[in-house]
Amino acid sequence: MRRLGLVLVSVFGLTVMAARARASCVVTNETGYEFVVSSGNSPNQKVGARATTTIEAGKISGKSAEGKTISGSCKDGARLVVIEKNGVPLLEPKKR
Repeated sequence: MRRLGLVLVSVFGLTVMAARARASCVVTNETGYEFVVSSGNSPNQKVGARATTTIEAGKISGKSAEGKTISGSCKDGARLVVIEKNGVPLLEPKKR
């Protein structure tokens, strides 16, 4: 009986972790700045300069070493792009 409980708890934990791992957004950074981003419950995610990466879904705030900032939010499965307009980096939905 005790083993069954342990197995059920383990399976439940793995299921929750797998669901969390899939909750993500794809971000394409078209600027020359690398951003350290916090989103969802994950701090210190890196979005490299001129790179595409996946970050956790949720509210997003990021800062570059040069002091440039981005902010916004994304839902699971969203695609975002960081562009620069008049020297200001902007986080926007990616046009398809």
